[in-house]
Amino acid sequence: MAQQQLQDEFRQPKKSNAGKIILVGCLSVVIAVMLLVGVGGIYVWQNWRGWTADITTQAVNESFKEIHLPDEERIALMERVNFLADEFRDKNISLDEFKNLGEAMTESDFLPMLISKAMYGGYIAPSTLSDEEKARGELAFGRLARGFTEDKLKDSDFETVFAPISNNKNLSVTVGSEGFSTNDDLDIKAPNQVTAAELLEMIENAEKLADEKELSPEPLEVDLVEELDKLISETTGKEFVPAGGE
Repeated sequence: MAQQQLQDEFRQPKKSNAGKIILVGCLSVVIAVMLLVGVGGIYVWQNWRGWTADITTQAVNESFKEIHLPDEERIALMERVNFLADEFRDKNISLDEFKNLGEAMTESDFLPMLISKAMYGGYIAPSTLSDEEKARGELAFGRLARGFTEDKLKDSDFETVFAPISNNKNLSVTVGSEGFSTNDDLDIKAPNQVTAAELLEMIENAEKLADEKELSPEPLEVDLVEELDKLISETTGKEFVPAGGE
């Protein structure tokens, strides 16, 4: 009964931008987004506190590794994820607070920045593209991330960008009023299945979209660790203190 009550509560309409659809070319990011945003909802009601927290932290850590976040940044983010898991396990953070955190993440610059880094770290950086082409890709997705946060891009704008690395040419991931969901066409190629030519076409599509929409030439620059600290404080009232801190 508790699970059903939680599920029903989580699916109640909320004040969030349901029209924002994040098109992601990295399955590991889908997992990370699902777990980070859904930790107070979709994932939790299926399991519960103790072992849910353990599994979540392990999965998020592996996801961060797969998208090749810098070690220092990954470790700092995981310290926060572990902190949240511990607070949740010890009942110091309520489900409502977790839900508020998830909603705040969907409305903040955190997710667009994470996805931009994921596209670069998961696909572009490990590829055989030249350094110049990789730099183009990093800039292009940084510009799209900024455009996304400024509501200058529509859902359909991203379809052409990701078409070269999608088997079905139609991938969408939605974070909206009912939490996290994907369409029925989730069939994106793994990084080792994507050719350099396909990556370059994706980058060119991203550049073209950014120019057509007259997006800022400056990429989105967000400190993921600072942004997550701010969101945790604002939604749960908790302050993460690093080991050795005051």
